[in-house]
Amino acid sequence: MKNKVVELCKKISQEGLVKGTWGNVSLKDENKIYITPSGYPYEKMVDEDVTIIDFEGRVLEGFRVPSSEYKLHIAIYKNRSDVNCVLHTHPIYSSIVSIVRDYIPPLIEDGIMICGEKINVARYGEPGSWELANNAVKALGTNNAVILKNHGLVTVGANETEALTASIVAEKTAQIYIEALKIGNISILSEEEAIKLRNKYLSSYRQKG
Repeated sequence: MKNKVVELCKKISQEGLVKGTWGNVSLKDENKIYITPSGYPYEKMVDEDVTIIDFEGRVLEGFRVPSSEYKLHIAIYKNRSDVNCVLHTHPIYSSIVSIVRDYIPPLIEDGIMICGEKINVARYGEPGSWELANNAVKALGTNNAVILKNHGLVTVGANETEALTASIVAEKTAQIYIEALKIGNISILSEEEAIKLRNKYLSSYRQKG
């Protein structure tokens, strides 16, 4: 499990979803959360650097301090039994959306299918706080992506592949939205059309294994 966390760290860095030591990654295994340490460079991370915590935030294993956003991860896992992976990143276009809009409307097929009918922007909360965590959970709902106000992106998945794909697609969708706003006359799908696409993904496309 620890090696999967390390692998995910390298992937989000390679995809340009994070800079420096910002962002965090976790995987759930029954009553344990495997989470990245606070402020540690992704390129240096090895299995031993990953911390294991319980659902109250207590350290069960590891010598490093867990991510300062551990409350965010705990809150999501407690409220979403279908989620086994949480990724918090700081990509450029999602961050732009976080300061100029309240949500990304249903625009593009893949974004709707894997991220949700729309990508909400959660109300602002201080980083590392329960306020941020609870605001994120509320705005996330049953979707796979949520944007944190003036902060960054959070995606979730039944497994690490789904969570990573959601991060990549959410950022692509945010980029499309920002560029489309410059042109205007944006074509937005109806709520009914968006729900159909999302349900098609959940019932047919989603890989739970």
